[in-house]
Amino acid sequence: MSKKTSALYRGLSRVVLVGLLGLGLSYLAAVGLVMIPVVQTYITYAHHIDFFGYNKFDHPEDYGLAPGKTVNMKLQSSDNTTLGAWFILADSIHHQTPLFSSSRNDQNASIPSALKTRPTILFLHGNTGTRALPIRVTVYTGLTGRLDANVFTVDYRGFGDSAGHPTVDGVAKDARAAWDYLMLQGAKPQDVLIVGHSLGTAIASLLAADLARDAIEPRGLVLMSAFSSLRTLMDQYYLFGFLPLLKPLSVIPFAPRVLNWSLKHRFDTLTLIPDVKTSVLLAHGENDWDIPHTHTSTLFDAFLDPYLPLAPSLSENRFSSHSWDQYGVQQDLRAERRSTIVKTTSIAGFGTWEEFIDQKTGGRRVAMLKTAAGNHDIGRLEGVQDAIGEMFDFY
Repeated sequence: MSKKTSALYRGLSRVVLVGLLGLGLSYLAAVGLVMIPVVQTYITYAHHIDFFGYNKFDHPEDYGLAPGKTVNMKLQSSDNTTLGAWFILADSIHHQTPLFSSSRNDQNASIPSALKTRPTILFLHGNTGTRALPIRVTVYTGLTGRLDANVFTVDYRGFGDSAGHPTVDGVAKDARAAWDYLMLQGAKPQDVLIVGHSLGTAIASLLAADLARDAIEPRGLVLMSAFSSLRTLMDQYYLFGFLPLLKPLSVIPFAPRVLNWSLKHRFDTLTLIPDVKTSVLLAHGENDWDIPHTHTSTLFDAFLDPYLPLAPSLSENRFSSHSWDQYGVQQDLRAERRSTIVKTTSIAGFGTWEEFIDQKTGGRRVAMLKTAAGNHDIGRLEGVQDAIGEMFDFY
């Protein structure tokens, strides 16, 4: 190799090393930013992201909803935070009023009657944007049309035209305020289905657990694209579906522990499972790049766990053949027991349905739907809407 070529290789090597060092330092700086509480808040909720640049919540027709179908309103959380919300009438109720009728200009009076006439879905959306986000409007129209359900959706504090700043305790209060509003308008708990999507699944679970502690049972709970806990999601999150966000930290001593200590918004649905007493449908797209569908499997297994033999664990002598044999036996026993409890149905061209009856909690149904497609926004799929309708008796 000539001196000129050797010098060229050394120069390229230095460029590569400097580049890698720069990337490493940038990564550590980004992780350091994530540990700052205010940055965590913006990342977790993304409530500052506005896709429109304008918001006319008092003109829901601008977002594609039919004239006179939606009531824009304000309600108060228990700590006097003002929240923006929409009450969207079921299609059968909306169509009772002619399109050009003047009574369509004020539908507030229709809410108590609508609550008595058709079941209502309390929809708790995910992070980013507002209740007027187009993909969410698509879900509302599917639920009000295909299921003929009323839909009540609220923007948590800090989102849309709602006051305040989001916190775990705060958004939980906001969800309860939305529930309490429906009850004050004459709804019965058994006529209100709680549906959460993405971040909204954690908030919906907090609400369901809160209601159970008050001996209140809603029609049911639907968790679409759920995560077991925010901490676990952070460990497993991949940017753009292939870039690991925090996995490189595992090679740095104490880094995961420090990150866990710094976590401000501790959404943890997995720990709430014992407190949720109503029927539950978990739905997730297998091609979800935002939240791996394994999170939903973890939650379903947590509901099922009381019916299975003790989960296997390796002894201290984990490298012995005996330990591995015992571990395998316990795994087989759990799998065999699971197959006798859980009924599995393959839905051609769509996905897989698993369900069991929870006799320890009054015979409630617990089901999991895994769809082959749909990505993160599976609520827009008619098949998912049909599953909700059939499981919770909307038809």
